[in-house]
Amino acid sequence: MRKRLNSIRHGWMYSLVALFVFGCASDDIAPVDVESQAFDDLRTEVQAAIADPSRATAAIRIIDQLENDLASLRAGVRERRDTVRKLNADYDTTREEFETFLAEVEAEVLENKKRISELNRALFDAVTPEERSAVAKAHTRAMNAAIRTIQTI
Repeated sequence: MRKRLNSIRHGWMYSLVALFVFGCASDDIAPVDVESQAFDDLRTEVQAAIADPSRATAAIRIIDQLENDLASLRAGVRERRDTVRKLNADYDTTREEFETFLAEVEAEVLENKKRISELNRALFDAVTPEERSAVAKAHTRAMNAAIRTIQTI
């Protein structure tokens, strides 16, 4: 009876240790890496879907620009967040200074949305409807990854 209890205890202890070790060994991937991989997948899908090399090159150029603009957007979001924290921490900051900064941020956000929309539109204009449907899943995955990356800031 005692042997059986000891073996059960050891079994539980080994199981708990195994769960602890495997639970701590997760492979969390940074959102930026997921975004980068999604854009690489989009480029691959575009190359596979577009038979004309010049149109494929043009579409990939647009994707590269879109990815670069999203990286700039990420940097801008970080800078704005840091500026808001600095303004908030400074008790001498006036309401007008806050409102001026927020107006600048609003204008910058609208400009970024416009730029990203134009690039997205240019990408869709560069491909035929059949090609667009072939790359739609990879495009959506890249855009969702970019949104998640920006939201983690």
